[in-house]
Amino acid sequence: MEKKNILLKSNEYAGKYVALKSFKDRTVVAHGIIPKQVMKESSSKGYPDAVIVFVPENTISHVY
Repeated sequence: MEKKNILLKSNEYAGKYVALKSFKDRTVVAHGIIPKQVMKESSSKGYPDAVIVFVPENTISHVY
């Protein structure tokens, strides 16, 4: 069974930083526009090692 990346299929987190439990468990534990606050919120919820990612807006192209 293939996991779908909900972050890319939804506009809910577009233009925001998102804290995920881990690379394997992509459960969102915090989100916001300031990465430091997202890290602080995820730590206060018991996830000090959360993975922080930026979700671009659908209308913006990014090259990595």
